[in-house]
Amino acid sequence: MTQPRHSNFVTGSEGLIAVDKIGNKVMFLDPLTYDTILTLGGFAPRVHELAISPDRKTAFAPIYGDGKHGANPNPGHLIAVFDLPARRHIGDFSTAPYVAPHTLRWGAEGQLYCVCENSGVVLEMDAKTGKQLHVIPVGSNKAHRIEVLPDGSKLYTENEEDSFASVVDLRTRERVKKIQAPSGLVGLAMSPDGKRVILVDATEARVFVVDTQTDEITGEVELKGHKKPAQIARYSPNGKYLVVTSHDEPLATIFNTDLSAQQLVRIGQGPMDMAFHLDGRTVLIGNQDEGTIAVVDLEHAEVLRTVKAGEGVEALCFY
Repeated sequence: MTQPRHSNFVTGSEGLIAVDKIGNKVMFLDPLTYDTILTLGGFAPRVHELAISPDRKTAFAPIYGDGKHGANPNPGHLIAVFDLPARRHIGDFSTAPYVAPHTLRWGAEGQLYCVCENSGVVLEMDAKTGKQLHVIPVGSNKAHRIEVLPDGSKLYTENEEDSFASVVDLRTRERVKKIQAPSGLVGLAMSPDGKRVILVDATEARVFVVDTQTDEITGEVELKGHKKPAQIARYSPNGKYLVVTSHDEPLATIFNTDLSAQQLVRIGQGPMDMAFHLDGRTVLIGNQDEGTIAVVDLEHAEVLRTVKAGEGVEALCFY
């Protein structure tokens, strides 16, 4: 079985954790049956996103605030921390004075990066203590998602309405380039080998391909069958598939490695992020607007089953 190539592509067979953004809860599911085992609540509003430690012992869920991107009047400043073997919420890291923490990614030396959207910065944090090690301005207070190269040399942000992606040199901790995207962006992904970044267009059903050697857009690919822009894009840990979901349509597109072929699959309402099974051919997609998870065969682009899960799962991951 092909394993993840670096720590931002975690999968496993011991458990399955999901962030129910709509219900403001964190759920533990059986990794075989996908039945809900335990639901944790009591969080400040609201849990968004998810990161699993490379040793699969700890999970982190940012407390983004009570709104959504572009309308988050009471931004949060915490990251909830979970003991995965014990299935317990064991504490919180603070991002204050920086607010609206969203995407988390791992650095090459085990540091945790967190984008704080409203503050326009990425925090480099000690993953054991939550200590803020460095504050990195990214040149936008609309940076919603980030990706980090496997060697830890660069970080990318997609800056939504600011119509560019930022490239940050993590050695100097400075933004070194803007990748222009005149119609705006709503999603970001990186291939496991770090050679390619995917930018999801905000106004048309298409994605842009960026070569990380030059940080230039080298191509664009239409999302066939989509009438509206997509949002989430994610590569499978083995690099064999790229999956793109459209929150505004009940659709997911499954690409092969080089994006030369694509298959469209109809799933549930409001599809968002996903968890890739260790078998390399199954993905679970959270249907945020209907409180279900779609179990999808990647090779045949077929929904195998749909399971009930909370009020609206945004993010989930096997560990």
